[in-house]
Amino acid sequence: MKDVSPVAQAPSAWRTLLFIPQFAFARAAELSADCFIIDLQDAVPLAAKASARDGLVKALQGQVFSGRPVVVRINEPMSPELHQADLEACIGLPGLTALMPTLTTGPEDLDTLHARVSALEAARGLPLGSTRFLPLMETPAAVLDAQRIAQAGGGRNLGLMLGHGDLFRFTGALPHAELTLSHPRSALVMAARAAGIEPFDTPYTKIGDRIGLEKHAHEGRIHGFTGQCCLHPSQLDVVNRLMTPTASELAWARRVTEAQAHGALATLTRKVPGIATTEDSERGPASAATEGMAIVDGQLIGPPHLKAAHRLLGLAPLRATAGSGDVVVGRHVSHALDRPTRADDRLPNPYEMTATAGMRDLWVQSFYSHDRIVTSAPFAARLGLTTPETMPLPFMMGLYLAVCMSATHGAIYHLGFRNARQLAPLRVGDTYRQDIQVRAVRNTGDGKRAVVTTHRQLVRVSDGVPVFTVDKRELYHRQPESFPVSSAARQQEQAEHEKAQIFRAELLRRASDLPPSADKSGAGQSFTEGELLLHSFARPMGITANLALSTQFMVTHPIHLDHHRYDLGHAHGIVVSGGLVVAMTLAAAARDLHEVVWQELLAADNLRPVAPTQTVGALSYVLSRAPVEGMDRLEELVVRTLGVLDLTPSAELADVPLPRALFTLESERPSAYDERCREHGLQALEGRIVCVATRRILRLRA
Repeated sequence: MKDVSPVAQAPSAWRTLLFIPQFAFARAAELSADCFIIDLQDAVPLAAKASARDGLVKALQGQVFSGRPVVVRINEPMSPELHQADLEACIGLPGLTALMPTLTTGPEDLDTLHARVSALEAARGLPLGSTRFLPLMETPAAVLDAQRIAQAGGGRNLGLMLGHGDLFRFTGALPHAELTLSHPRSALVMAARAAGIEPFDTPYTKIGDRIGLEKHAHEGRIHGFTGQCCLHPSQLDVVNRLMTPTASELAWARRVTEAQAHGALATLTRKVPGIATTEDSERGPASAATEGMAIVDGQLIGPPHLKAAHRLLGLAPLRATAGSGDVVVGRHVSHALDRPTRADDRLPNPYEMTATAGMRDLWVQSFYSHDRIVTSAPFAARLGLTTPETMPLPFMMGLYLAVCMSATHGAIYHLGFRNARQLAPLRVGDTYRQDIQVRAVRNTGDGKRAVVTTHRQLVRVSDGVPVFTVDKRELYHRQPESFPVSSAARQQEQAEHEKAQIFRAELLRRASDLPPSADKSGAGQSFTEGELLLHSFARPMGITANLALSTQFMVTHPIHLDHHRYDLGHAHGIVVSGGLVVAMTLAAAARDLHEVVWQELLAADNLRPVAPTQTVGALSYVLSRAPVEGMDRLEELVVRTLGVLDLTPSAELADVPLPRALFTLESERPSAYDERCREHGLQALEGRIVCVATRRILRLRA
């Protein structure tokens, strides 16, 4: 059979420690355990203790474990004859790495064992301390005294192992429960690391439960354990994999160490007085391996990160090289633009998308609307937006189609929208594509970034007619040059504005023939200029909805989708895309500002990221109100809506005086809004404004 025995490794490389019964000794060379544990305690009946000791001696003398570490679990001192017999059999055995003391309650137990083992080592002419200890921490007293136990035993401890069987028997806690294991795990890891030894996690006892094993091992790795005890060979592959640094961790470690090797980590330390003229060679190799500070991949990297990176690389499996056989190195397919942008440059976009009823259903399930042009097919048909049997696409869905289904051209971050206009009806069943043109580039003052504005046209494929236009603002890396909007682009914008006005005029004409609404409640009331509306509707996007919308609308940036890479827990770290945050903000205002028959989005700025599990509420300020000539039932409002994070304004801002300056502020910086909040003592809003959207709307009033 194939021998998969690794070279003998230090405890820092023990991912799996397998309890192996004597009948399986012959298979040891085939197993992928990093360390073997041979049990002379609970797994061996009293009548078989002597035979088990003899089998252990023969196995080690016969080198059946192929040089891998071997730990022997010995009987507890409360059984003095068995305990002493185990010591007599084990001390000095070739190939024995450590003893595992059991039912330890305090450091005195290890100190006593240290004295007994030292006497045997001296009597047998062995170097003092050649026998190491791996204490099994399985009593409440041991967990509470873990720090002193880790430092006890005369320096023989190479690690600590958590054992939950007896621990939970003593405490009455339920096994495999995250809450009951969390404290013992943390206590043991902290104690072991403080003593400079390795922590090893308790085994998972449900042998056939692979899903539970993966969860258990993953939690152990998160806590900081070096490895985990295993009870059956079927557990080895799973635990080995989960206790090995992941590909993303190793990639991060390589980027950090490569940045260090190229001197990039000196960018911040050079600014410290007295450091700029100091040669690395004078500081010596020890400091060079752990010093330096800079920003790598957006993260501040310092000495702790350098040490962690080197440790991860030390635990990495060997990588194949060009000379190690038939190997292939993959490449990342980049969708970033590989040439400098120019004014009015057209960017490639290969996608087309048919707007299905399912996509519309997903949208209206995710974004609340009280407008009859969204909820009523007969009403929308009277306005010429669709047929009585089908439904039109909501305005924000049209905007999202215009900006989402495009290749990522290298943008770092979405900033906002300008001049979003509908030019023609948007219908289920139509197929759309995008035309993308570069409008303007402005390099930032720090010389590192650029604000790039692209113009997006949503074009109906069947006849090539543009049905929606919007300017999208994004943050890129610095561009070769800045340039403003060209005269040709301004002429195109004017032509699109005129088309939007024609579409508006047709809606108004049809709206004049609408019968009076049956709604006689206060919901259709008019609003006045300078009025502030505290909306009561607030909701999160949700993880499932965020993934579904991102997939349906071909969102390409991984920060919106890749929970493995970006999720820090409860979906924090995953970012809802900017267009969806604007839609969430306007949906929160939709119940109060309902009966909208036409709208244009003048500007929307995304100020802060929103996670799928975070709630977005809203408050709206009426910047202006004007009647519509010849149509008493319509009013034109310019409304600025602020999306706020984890806040329900109607409940939490009621009777709170808010400064008008907060709603008339012309700024794209979140710090500007925070400054206004601080000036007026508005802690409830500081740091919570995630979106500012300004619309011109036409709405029916009661």
